This record gives sequence, C-alpha cells and structure tokens, in this order.
Amino acid sequence: MTRSAARLVTTLPFTPVITRPLPGTVTPFPNETVDSYISRLASANRTTPHILRTPSHWLRCPLNDLELLELLSGQPRTSLVWALPELRCYEPGIALPPRTPDVITRFACRRCVWQAGGTGTVHVHAPTHYDLVCLRHGIWHSEGVKAIGQQIDLAPVPEVIRAQMLINRLERRHGQRFIAECYRVCERHWAELDRRGLVRNGAVALLKRLPLTDINDLRPLGPHHRFRRVTRFPQLARFTALVASLALRHAANTLGEKAGPTILAEFERTFQLDYRPRSITRPWMETALIHVVVTMADVVRMLRLSETDTSTPSRSI
Repeated sequence: MTRSAARLVTTLPFTPVITRPLPGTVTPFPNETVDSYISRLASANRTTPHILRTPSHWLRCPLNDLELLELLSGQPRTSLVWALPELRCYEPGIALPPRTPDVITRFACRRCVWQAGGTGTVHVHAPTHYDLVCLRHGIWHSEGVKAIGQQIDLAPVPEVIRAQMLINRLERRHGQRFIAECYRVCERHWAELDRRGLVRNGAVALLKRLPLTDINDLRPLGPHHRFRRVTRFPQLARFTALVASLALRHAANTLGEKAGPTILAEFERTFQLDYRPRSITRPWMETALIHVVVTMADVVRMLRLSETDTSTPSRSI
C-alpha cells in the first residue's frame, strides 16, 4: 500500500456495526409497550433487554428505538409502528402519535396473548384507568393484578362484564374526559361508603360465587385486594352512571331549587343500604353525595366552556 493510500484509509470515518439481526423474532402485540416487546424479544433469543438496548459498553448506538427494533426483530416498520404506540413519533406518516402520552399500563389479557400466538407476560398501554375487563374473553386483567397468572375469570359473575359494558356506553355517550373524571370521583366516594359498611351486601354475594384462588390464609381480604375490587365494580359502575346523570341534570338546572332531596332520593332508589345510617353517618352521606354531584356538574360546565373556547371537534357531553 502506498503512503497516499494509507493516509486516505486512516482519514475515513469509522462506523462500526454493533447491532445485528437476531436469529429469532417475536410478533408485537397491539398497544404493547416498548419495554415489554424488548423483554419478550430478549427472552426468545436467550439474552437480556439491557444487552439489546446497549450492545456495546463503549460505543453509543446511533439508532433510535424504531430503527433498533426493526433491525433486531426483522419485523416490518409498519407493523412495529401500528403495534407499539411509543414508536409513532418516529413515523407519524404511518400512524399518528397519541394526543396524550399513555401513562397507564397493564397486563394484556392472557387469553388474547395466547390467541395471538404470543407467550410470556405482555404489558400494554391502557386507554383509561377504568378499562378493567376483557370483554372478548371475560377476564379481569387490571386492578389488583400483580402477575398475569392472577387474572380472574369472570364467568361465575357476569355482572362484572356487564358493568364494563355500561362504563363503555357512558364513555361513548358523554366523552372520555367527563367519564374519566366522574369515575375517579365516584371511586373515592364509593370506597368510603364501603369502608363504613353501607353497601357491602351486594359485593359479598358476588364474592361467594368466585373461586378464591391463591389465597393462603383465612384473614379477611383487604379493600384493595383484586377480588374485592372485582366484586365492587358493578355497584361502582351503576353509581358512576347515576352521578353522571344527576350532574348533567344539575348543570342544566333541571333538578329544581332543592337539588339535595332529589339527589338523595335517586340514590336510595338505586341502591339498597345494608343498614339505616344514624348519628353522624346520615348527615355525612347526604353532604358527600350532594358534593359529588355538584363537583361533577362543575366539571360539565368547565368542559363545555373549554369546547366553546377551543372550537375543536369533540364528543359533546
């Protein structure tokens, strides 16, 4: 090699290949998180997610997440972008990124994963915090579930499946922003009613029909246990529907001048209390119920005002 050729070779940029296609591929699951997909891809190739993300200790990988996963998995770019919402910011021409980043993640329904030919644990982005039941397979997959094996088959309690359908109808009718806030407020209030023992009989009846698996002791189930959450959900869905209806009527000034007695009468007509509250419990219940409805009526007015100001198309509440 001549001296000039050697000088030319030494001045060429060095671009090392630090990432290569893996021998095994994994099909991405719809709405799966990037971390979940990388973990499953690493497991299929008997390596670790850390090695896939940082294949070299001293060289920085110049690829973004989409380019890296496309190279490692061999999956088409379109499939990765449609299945993994976090990658849509790199290719907005294929699929638009979500308007708001999904911060809620949950386990995918185990039967959906098996039906899609997947294996292992899959984490997905949840559209809302009240997306708790897989309507296709009747599986409770979210609240209180700490492992995919703890998901609950709801065949003995179809009331829970119907409750999820009710919440979905409310969302389609009134919009996600309103129902999300309404569910959040109602969940806090219903937990207090349950703590005071006012509305437990219905949940206890459902609990007796569920096979209590992996319960290793005879202690009472705590309020945050997944079986308690499952059995409370039908009543909570009905309470959310009631509060949404009363809040809309209150915002439209159709409850009359004395809204308090109407709210209490509607509640007592919908729910049968386990005992007749006395002492300080009755005044607290009346005040709290009126406060919940008035709060949600204010949310209705605020959302309508924001829609008027922004003039963006959205579902009307």
